[in-house]
Amino acid sequence: MTHNAQKKYDLVIKGGTVFRFSPDSATIANIGVVGRKIAAVSADPMDGRRIVDATGRCVAPGFIDFHSHVSGKIFSAECVLRQGATTTIGGERNFDGKLIRQISEKGFLINHGFYISQSFTLRRAVGMRDVYRAASASEIAEMNMLAEQFLKNGAFGVHFGLEYVPGTSEAELTGIAEVAKAYDRILLIHMRGDGKTALKHFKEVEKIMRETGVAVHLLHLAYMTGFSGIMPEALSVIRRMRSEGYDITADTGLYAAYPNCVGSSLLKGDWMKRYGREEEIKMMISSGIYTGEFCTEEKFLYLRENFPATLVTVFACDESEIARAVREPYMLISSNAADGPHYENVGHPETAGTFPRLIGRYARDEKHLTPAEAIRKITWGPAQRFRIPDKGNIAEGFDADMVIFNYESIIDKADYVGFGDPNAPPAGIDCVIVNGEIVCRGAEVYGDKKPGSYLQYRETQRGIHT
Repeated sequence: MTHNAQKKYDLVIKGGTVFRFSPDSATIANIGVVGRKIAAVSADPMDGRRIVDATGRCVAPGFIDFHSHVSGKIFSAECVLRQGATTTIGGERNFDGKLIRQISEKGFLINHGFYISQSFTLRRAVGMRDVYRAASASEIAEMNMLAEQFLKNGAFGVHFGLEYVPGTSEAELTGIAEVAKAYDRILLIHMRGDGKTALKHFKEVEKIMRETGVAVHLLHLAYMTGFSGIMPEALSVIRRMRSEGYDITADTGLYAAYPNCVGSSLLKGDWMKRYGREEEIKMMISSGIYTGEFCTEEKFLYLRENFPATLVTVFACDESEIARAVREPYMLISSNAADGPHYENVGHPETAGTFPRLIGRYARDEKHLTPAEAIRKITWGPAQRFRIPDKGNIAEGFDADMVIFNYESIIDKADYVGFGDPNAPPAGIDCVIVNGEIVCRGAEVYGDKKPGSYLQYRETQRGIHT
């Protein structure tokens, strides 16, 4: 890449080990930024109005939090920013037109894009409130038209929370999948069942892909299939589908307990039987009047009846299965940030710790991945899979989103409610830059800055492999 030695850049990142992709490399270099863009990457000396010395540090593209529930919430955005995320894509729970206009006109702390949710936006838009009811033919037609409008206006894909909306019929799923295929967008699918039931629901995913040709991304494999004996079979099914030409990828979180609202349909009836565990599954109350207490049957029933939006953390997963998932080349890493109530001392550690946990634990300490493989799963991989424009790489012309961190010390510090602070900042991240602006140093966020942009889908080539 060319570099003008006489040029004075707005910002120079000096002397770090720079991770770049397509082709992959990790070399010591300087980075020159002009305005919001990377202007040069070179071993040659550079002069800048501001200089950040990254000697002895790693410099990666800003991490992409492509499956989150930040949805414009500043506190949640600050938490994901501290762990290195410069871009978030949401909309799985709601689609707020006023928020989009606000971000478009005034900016945001980080870059923000949206999917459109069949389960929580399209159904409600046509007047459906009963999650157990199948949509009529006229309601499906109306949802299809609405989905088309959202995709025309830049939504990155369509989200299906099938386990949360069991009334979703094959006709409803097929109709919207055909719209997504017509606009070359991806379906993000939370499958219809988890635990022991998950394996049979892969057949539904395969059928819809076979009939429509739509691309699919399966959400949070650790929470859906992260149980002894189930994860290996699930991964085998995905590998087989990919070998047969299906355009399917998946993501996983890195924690062995999942967050949910106590009133969710997922926790209805004999829900524990899905996991095939002999011992009782523990559930921590993570918001509300009993925060930090393990849930008894009496409290569980009381909260479901009276405070169904209470956040709980369900300790159902097998941590050893997460390592199996992260090693898969098609597997991306998601944070699921801010799912459920999220504010100080409330939430799940995934919101503050996922990406440092990936690099510090799964790459450096346990060596399931190389540093480059880990970083690719949270930068270039999701940028390519979801066509997030000008993100995920450090190269001339790309947006100047970057994370500077210490590979020897980076690690998550957040913990589950009842054991520690779910929003504790990680260790080892020195500096986070969004569109050429330094917005975070260590745990300090410069909240008055709003360099983040509203992101929209852009037509570029998407490959089956990430």
